[in-house]
Amino acid sequence: MARKIFFKDESERLLWIRLNAERLQYSEKMLNNKLNEIAIRNGVEPLSFMQVSANQLEYDEIKRNAPRFSFEELLLSEEELFRLTKNRNKENFIKMFGTELDKIADEIL
Repeated sequence: MARKIFFKDESERLLWIRLNAERLQYSEKMLNNKLNEIAIRNGVEPLSFMQVSANQLEYDEIKRNAPRFSFEELLLSEEELFRLTKNRNKENFIKMFGTELDKIADEIL
């Protein structure tokens, strides 16, 4: 499947990856995510935030019509972007599982 081109050049694409990596890092900090610690204990090499961000963009270029975040969104404050991410995750959760699990979505997201 052909990749879509979302950016005018490679430097703009790399800037998106870096900004998204910063978003991922802040989200992990806010959620106190222990996945990297678990991966280290299990002998699995954890991916860097830049690698995860690049993987997300590659997926978006193949499967989506736009990157998951616009440049404008990635330039929001860390707190605003975290809130936006959380709301989008909740919306996706509700689409997948229905509104009857709305309260559960608040707890786990």
